[in-house]
Amino acid sequence: MKLARSLQDFGFAVTVTCNPEGFNKVENRVQGVLYIPQTHDELDTVDAKYFSNRYKWVIISEHVPLKLHTVRYDSDIILAKIHKESFHDNVTNLTNIDLITMEDIYVHPQLGASRHPWGIWTPKSGLQVFYDRDRMLRRLNLKKYPLKVAVPLGLYTNDTYSGSFEDYLRDMAMPERDSGIRCGFTASSLIIQKLNATEILVPTQLWSSETNNESMLMKVSQGTADICGGVLRIMHSRVQKLDYAMSIWPFHVGFTYLAERESSNNMFVAPFTMSVWLCCSFIFAILLGAQKITAKSEMEKEGAFMAVLATFLQQDASAVPHGISGRWTFLVLSISAMLVHAYYTSAIVSALMSTGRSGPDSLRALGDSRYEIASEDYDYMRYLMFDVQTNWEDLEYLKRKKMNAKFYQNIQTGVKMIRDGQVAYHTEFNQLYPHLSSFTDDQLCKLQFIDTVPEILSWIATTKRGQWTDMIKSTGSWLHETGLAKRTVSRLRIKPPPCLASLLAERVNIYDIAPVLVLTLMAVVLSLIILLIEYSVAKFTKQRKKESEEVSEEEFIEDNLQ
Repeated sequence: MKLARSLQDFGFAVTVTCNPEGFNKVENRVQGVLYIPQTHDELDTVDAKYFSNRYKWVIISEHVPLKLHTVRYDSDIILAKIHKESFHDNVTNLTNIDLITMEDIYVHPQLGASRHPWGIWTPKSGLQVFYDRDRMLRRLNLKKYPLKVAVPLGLYTNDTYSGSFEDYLRDMAMPERDSGIRCGFTASSLIIQKLNATEILVPTQLWSSETNNESMLMKVSQGTADICGGVLRIMHSRVQKLDYAMSIWPFHVGFTYLAERESSNNMFVAPFTMSVWLCCSFIFAILLGAQKITAKSEMEKEGAFMAVLATFLQQDASAVPHGISGRWTFLVLSISAMLVHAYYTSAIVSALMSTGRSGPDSLRALGDSRYEIASEDYDYMRYLMFDVQTNWEDLEYLKRKKMNAKFYQNIQTGVKMIRDGQVAYHTEFNQLYPHLSSFTDDQLCKLQFIDTVPEILSWIATTKRGQWTDMIKSTGSWLHETGLAKRTVSRLRIKPPPCLASLLAERVNIYDIAPVLVLTLMAVVLSLIILLIEYSVAKFTKQRKKESEEVSEEEFIEDNLQ
């Protein structure tokens, strides 16, 4: 009973019984079982379904009962073994101390049950668990057990793809085709690889039909496959048939529209923020000072300001210095001016060529905008978003203001509505993408998107309460934690086509030209160093010349005296 209380401290509800037949009559399914075997192994009379993770089994025995070799993989069983030691306390009192060693029973469908250390219990210190981490890791290693992945064929045929179905699923060169299947299969493969299991591909004709046994949904719900190779949306009718193991969403679903053109106010001034103007003024002052210092004639010093200004604006500058340091400074000035001018000319052109991205960016803003709305007629759009009352206030606000009797339109009509620029059309971006080839570059530059379907709506599914469900869920969470799930989605999520106008020039800011300014300052410092060297050489040369002249004069006098 002390052991039972210790287990309760760890969150294990334990029922003590010596009658295994009574387990089949227990209605409470959130409990553990402490089983004390009798003279014969009565464990064989217990129904095998009770050795699932619904119960915590603590079996007090010297050996592993044969029954445990055939129970489920996810059975949560501990084998407890009692050790008794005796010693004399004060020579007169004999005391019995019980030490219970506990071993985790790891059950593999192919390898049977094996024993592994887990913890100990003593009356004095209670339950101490030492190997719980090892226990969790064992259950995340299926030791190459075959797991079946049900994958719908989608658009794959032998005529359209020269390769096997598996090659088709792993080919990332076609993200616009069967992205949901590719994303789901990739995620399932990563889960199976992480669990150290063996992947078995089970192609199915259909995706989510519940009237045909050849659908992915039916294969998994019936247990003939262990995990889905395609994403499935959570629906009330499916919750009782499937376990949702991992959320993953390769699509953008929402309203697509053409944005209004941005205002041209301050279009030229936008690249030149106050910090940029101050920085340009600072570099101009430095170059002007350097030009004046390195100038050798009064004319050069007087024309320094205009020379710097003209060169900074890429105009003709006639006052080019004659000295080495002056010419070096002029060269630095010219290169710096050219780079700054190129950067900001590019920024201005980019701003002028941009066709604008202003427009609503939320459902409530869309409801208040000039746009009408329409949607492609999908079951999950009709029955989960627009034809039902939701608890999504912004969506309900949008529907009250904009939804009309002609709301549902096919994709061809929706594309025309988008091109006309007056309607925001709700669809899956993967469905819309092939039609964007009919858009002009100006329309592509105005293309805007408002997502409506959360990424957590679509999941990888597995068998309801299957023996692999917990491990698959845990591994799916691991994929999210490590970023592998996000990387898989980014490889398959289709991006809008590039706006060619925005590629003609590059938007820049002060941080883009910071290296140019730093290099300019260093070059100016170098020009001053060159000036000092030049001055020192000139002074040394002048001194040598003076000494030489004095020597020549003395020799001349001596010659005349002789």
